[in-house]
Amino acid sequence: MIKKNNRIFKIGELPYLELKYSEAFQECSQKHYHNLVCFLALKNAHAKVIINDKEITLEKDKLVVINPNEVHYSISDEKTKDYYVIYLDRQWYKELQNHIYETDDILALPNEIKNEDLCNKFFELFDFIYEQNDVIEKELNLLEFLKEVFSSYINKNEIIKIDNTTTIAKEFKEYIENNISSKLTLTQISNVLGFSPFHIIRVCKQDFGLSANAYIVNKRVHRAKKLISDGWDIVDAANEVGFYDQSHLSNVFKKVFAITPKAYQKDIQKSLSKERDKNEI
Repeated sequence: MIKKNNRIFKIGELPYLELKYSEAFQECSQKHYHNLVCFLALKNAHAKVIINDKEITLEKDKLVVINPNEVHYSISDEKTKDYYVIYLDRQWYKELQNHIYETDDILALPNEIKNEDLCNKFFELFDFIYEQNDVIEKELNLLEFLKEVFSSYINKNEIIKIDNTTTIAKEFKEYIENNISSKLTLTQISNVLGFSPFHIIRVCKQDFGLSANAYIVNKRVHRAKKLISDGWDIVDAANEVGFYDQSHLSNVFKKVFAITPKAYQKDIQKSLSKERDKNEI
């Protein structure tokens, strides 16, 4: 196995892609969802991933897939080894599927794929992307892997309609996105949207699978992660997205991404620097 100095690895030329590796499985204890597709694999022992309230065992020779906007969290109750994750941007993934299947939606993959051969290919793909190979070769290997996954496991009848929410939910989502820096309250939001706080609470649970507060916090921490990835200072990122301070951001960030903002920032900077040095050579 290649020695991996980074927990997080990004490539400047492939902004839709992010890798994560850790020697042991890292819990994400807070319910959340991503605007991403996540492929998870573990080389030894077991961990539990709860996706849309369904408990799934992450174990040897099994890929776990988290489709976009699936509410999830994870727990580990034993010593695990070698945890790998590949994250793909939802929009890039959606456009790829659109070209292949001529659909305007995202076609779901099963959350569990028990396939030793495919797992081995996943680890090989991860290492190939992590190594100093040509960027176009990394892309080709990724597309070849996805082609095999799609051909065997895609369900053309199981569609993830990302924007298939009620009008109230869409208005709530838009308001949060436009006012992410503000100190938001349910009373304030309900007055602006013209719905009672109780109605908003019910709609959030129904359409997003999260409480109103959890949805807002989820939006904030993902926006902060994007800003930090883009080079923002952590304190500035925390202020920009409405966290009380850096400590508040760090607490939530670790529960959702299983890494501190500072460690994430350091790994991003290191991986991008590594790619720049390679290109200069």
